[in-house]
Amino acid sequence: MATIGMHFGHDAGAALTDEDGYHVIEAERRLGLRHVCGGNGDFPRAAAGWLAELRQRAASPVTRIAVADWYTPVCRVLPPALVELVNEDARWTATGGTPLTDVVTRVIKPLDWPLAKEFGDITLTAVRHHYAHAGLAYYTSGARKALVLALDGTGNYAECGMVCLGDGDQLIPVMSFTNRTGPRFGLVYEALARRIHGSQFDTGKLLGLTATGQTDPAILPVLRAMLVPQSTRRASPDLYEQLDEDQLSGTALHYADTWWEYDPHSGGYLDAGLADSSDDDVVHSFGSVFPDEIRTADGRTTPVGTSPDDRVCRDLAATLQTAVEWDLTRLVTGISQLFPSYTTLCYAGGCALNITANSRLAECGQFTRVSVPTCCDDSGIALGAALVVAAPADRPALLGRTAAASLAYAGPPLSGLGEPGRDQAAVVADLARRLSDLGLTVQRPDDEQELLYSVADLLADQRCVAWLEGGLETGPRALGHRSLLVSAHWSGARRYVSQTIKSREWFRPVAPICPEEVADRYFTGPLDHTETMLFAVRVRPDRARELAEARHIDGTARLQTVRPDTHPLLHGLCHAVAARTGLPVLINTSANGGGRPILNDLDEAVQLLTETELDAVVLPEHRLIVE
Repeated sequence: MATIGMHFGHDAGAALTDEDGYHVIEAERRLGLRHVCGGNGDFPRAAAGWLAELRQRAASPVTRIAVADWYTPVCRVLPPALVELVNEDARWTATGGTPLTDVVTRVIKPLDWPLAKEFGDITLTAVRHHYAHAGLAYYTSGARKALVLALDGTGNYAECGMVCLGDGDQLIPVMSFTNRTGPRFGLVYEALARRIHGSQFDTGKLLGLTATGQTDPAILPVLRAMLVPQSTRRASPDLYEQLDEDQLSGTALHYADTWWEYDPHSGGYLDAGLADSSDDDVVHSFGSVFPDEIRTADGRTTPVGTSPDDRVCRDLAATLQTAVEWDLTRLVTGISQLFPSYTTLCYAGGCALNITANSRLAECGQFTRVSVPTCCDDSGIALGAALVVAAPADRPALLGRTAAASLAYAGPPLSGLGEPGRDQAAVVADLARRLSDLGLTVQRPDDEQELLYSVADLLADQRCVAWLEGGLETGPRALGHRSLLVSAHWSGARRYVSQTIKSREWFRPVAPICPEEVADRYFTGPLDHTETMLFAVRVRPDRARELAEARHIDGTARLQTVRPDTHPLLHGLCHAVAARTGLPVLINTSANGGGRPILNDLDEAVQLLTETELDAVVLPEHRLIVE
């Protein structure tokens, strides 16, 4: 039987899991709005269509629907029983004395939910936000035994994370974290991103900015006390390192017209004043507002700016990243020591998009493997909810190294190519004719080898191409299916693709693609974790000049390695470019214009081609090159 999951919060969507695999629908890419939520205008109508689409795709009847419990209140298509559960059932939010296993899933009534009326007799289950994150991480990893961690800004009830143990088909929750006591990795990161870049969703920009600054040793303990107060550190010494009180004495944070002095009892700043406040107040205070000024133990006062060009902002970003990496590594090490027989870590939640912190975890020596799903943020919540309530037979069997690829490209194929099921030759002829009618030049190579040679010639000639292949990537990273590619061999390649074509900020990193078998010639670090661009590696010092266009300011790279069995055409393209330039490394960034979601429609690709400096669109499965 098949199971559908739905998520009505930001990064909303729907997903299907059955014995044949996954299918993921991300609302932002269907509706063209970044971080779309269940309250956006087109969502109610679209959600009904997505359910029908997934039902049609299912290999067997849909018998279960799972809904994540974090939702946008203004959404007009919520199951009424979900709202009742979240707002009125105290048992759902209970922690003291109530086992976590009793409050991570709950069967609710589907009968009064119009969206489910076409499904007949189904079971409708609410799934706790972080348990859905954990389910995604574990059940898509291929692991049969793993320590599972979910961490992000917040879910319902100011919860910010959860620890589970994965054993076979079972996922057992054993620990919950809240923003009231910490860790507040996601919230504080969101607050600084909001101040510098304008949005809580700009944490990716903030991560890029961290490489441009220097860690401030005097501010570091202040930020660490914001992330995890001393009271929590004292109560859980096996999970957190206690801070030096001498480095906190006399420190303070300035918000609006009030200075909040360091409070030795709570071990924080806002913590004492929020003791009797609501969970919403806690989330708002730490996640929506960053201090205007910071006073350190040496009496220095540092005003906090609001621009990425401000040196103080860049140093604060670097300092916060250092604080997160130190305390996250200590936390995960402590959890691992509590459960020493679990040598695989499965990790999800928005915090798992922090690729440099991920590398710290991969290299900390506690785990044989760290697995992060491509849609580890809330875009994977719908699938995670489906997976935790699905019967074991409804979860695809994942063997060897197929786990990552089966999820990474579980989105829909490129739309606008013609009706599915038509004769391939007729589809290609119609596409070529339609594109030619638009005044575009269309090449139709005779075979795959000629296609690769032609595209390699373009890249060697300092051109940029949109490479659109197969199913859409899940999550925020382009992984060679909806990518803009440029060769890394020439000076100016980064600026051309990132700033000229996409209008991105100067400090944003690009990502290299390299064949797996030669990656160690150019990079060092966790090279066994580089299939999905969620871990940072380092460019070898002797290759720094050669890879100047692909490396970030700090010498790191968010590398994706490709193999002939999983990416035969991209793998072949890298080697074809190397035959012309001497370098088998391509620069990759997502195929979209500035501020837009990753495209998944041919018309959008043509628009990008005609309205920007993009040089060509490549449809490798149809052997078409459009210029």
